[in-house]
Amino acid sequence: MNTSPLAWRDDIYRRLAKCGAVDVGSVYPPKAGGRLWRWRIWLTASGTKAEGTSGTEAEAQRRVEERFRQFLTAASLSSSDSN
Repeated sequence: MNTSPLAWRDDIYRRLAKCGAVDVGSVYPPKAGGRLWRWRIWLTASGTKAEGTSGTEAEAQRRVEERFRQFLTAASLSSSDSN
């Protein structure tokens, strides 16, 4: 079973990913007339934010969760075989 350590909550203009009290990343809906969801994560294995676009909200959330799992593994907070 693949469970995410992140909790998603609605914010004013985005979906915010939280781990406990820490803001980890966010997913933004398409701009007017657009079709791509934007995503951004602040906690990454490289220490640099990562961002991109995806075709659906679920895919954008998956990208944030995937990058966060990579961060947890790099920080030795999770084993790499927990995917």
